[in-house]
Amino acid sequence: MKVKKELKYPIKYAVMPIEEQIGWYPGLNELEREYDVVVNIVSKCYVIREEKEYLQDGTFKIKYEVVFPFQKKDKIYIGGFEPVIPEYNFYSQCTNSIFVNQLFNSFDEAQVVADQANEEILHHTIGILPYNEDFQKNLKVTKEKHQETLDRYKKIEETIEQKTCDMKIIKTYSFPLEHLIEQIIESPSEFYVKLASELSSEEREYLKQLIENRCCRNCTNGSCKIEQCEKVGLDEFGQPQGSSCLGWNNPELIGKQLILKKI
Repeated sequence: MKVKKELKYPIKYAVMPIEEQIGWYPGLNELEREYDVVVNIVSKCYVIREEKEYLQDGTFKIKYEVVFPFQKKDKIYIGGFEPVIPEYNFYSQCTNSIFVNQLFNSFDEAQVVADQANEEILHHTIGILPYNEDFQKNLKVTKEKHQETLDRYKKIEETIEQKTCDMKIIKTYSFPLEHLIEQIIESPSEFYVKLASELSSEEREYLKQLIENRCCRNCTNGSCKIEQCEKVGLDEFGQPQGSSCLGWNNPELIGKQLILKKI
């Protein structure tokens, strides 16, 4: 008997876009089906990867690769959701995931963003209506159809929430808080160094032990006597040189570790 392997992916809430056929467009030889997002609903998801993209102005944005535990079998037909888990191909690429820009710790937080996205869909649809003698009639029909779609998928949203009640959210704030500090403080590095300077020597030593990526490359100990040529490569335990050095120091990383420890 094959034992079902427990999934240990982080669980979060995200906004799931739902696509349906909205029309047809001329293809190479015949008409092709045209699809677009018609509604957004809230669902828990498996978080399988994060991507950080740096921009020209020095800021960055993070994308999250997620797999929703219930997905539509076919975009042509309404409904038809079935349970899924992350699946991978021969190249270790997930084949049933999508990227989202935000993750949430609660249903209500995600609901606010989903509502905004659904309002944008309605406004876009209204914006492309021809302004003629039938505009008011078409406007009414558009709003009614949009509401019908919302109502239909709200019921599906409720069902998914009930069926995923055993998927427990583990609240994390480290990445968003670190990103927030970088956005609102002119010199984050000086901020972290200042935090470290307010600590006792015992507190600093304790936090040093929690920093996982300690090595000679990120050590700022100016009184280090070790030759530069000995600071590269791995030590006898296969770890980066300096990972267990008693003289290792970096006030910025210590201050940042204090923030992570507090949350």
